[in-house]
Amino acid sequence: MKLISKSTLLAAMLATISVGAFAADSVDLKVIGTIVPASCTPTLAGGGVIDYGNIPAASLSDTGFTTLADKTSSLTITCDQPAKVSVKVIDDRSGTAPAGAIATGDQYAYGLGAVNSKNVGAYSITFPHATATADGTTPDGVYSDNGGSTWGTLGVTDAHINAGGNNQIAWTVSGGTAPQAYSVITQGIVVSTKLNSRPNQPDLTNDVPLDGLATFSLVYL
Repeated sequence: MKLISKSTLLAAMLATISVGAFAADSVDLKVIGTIVPASCTPTLAGGGVIDYGNIPAASLSDTGFTTLADKTSSLTITCDQPAKVSVKVIDDRSGTAPAGAIATGDQYAYGLGAVNSKNVGAYSITFPHATATADGTTPDGVYSDNGGSTWGTLGVTDAHINAGGNNQIAWTVSGGTAPQAYSVITQGIVVSTKLNSRPNQPDLTNDVPLDGLATFSLVYL
């Protein structure tokens, strides 16, 4: 039989007592989480397509622009919490809008593409005041031409959208002067289109597509 000395037994007892004496007598509570900014999603009615269908070449003017019927659509901005946002629009067919096509100025003219260096036509984009809603209210419009540093009042005036993304449009309470936060904004859109004169068109013995493309971008304020 193996004998355990008194000193060994004493050391084992002291070790047991030591472990008990230094056992954890506290526990930590962690409070965690993340504050996240608002997230908004823009959508355009009809998949964002404005379709003029087939346009007879014979209907084009020989001496000036041919005006097509206005088309309407709508932009809806849906946010997961109230957010201050504005919209800017950039013409992805820049350089193809014939000069003088849009009465409000060439800066508001979006191109319809070109074939063999001949421009097909141009269109403008307008946000009519009467077609806007924001969280069930009828908002006024405000605009900025300097990246959101300052804002001008549109009030009940329709907003003409700059084709170079140089102006931002936002929404505010009736009579307001600065953008306000909303969860759901719906804004009507009017697209007004003019086609180049027949002599300035590409070869009209072939199909000539209207190839307009514009990008709507949200700016968080």
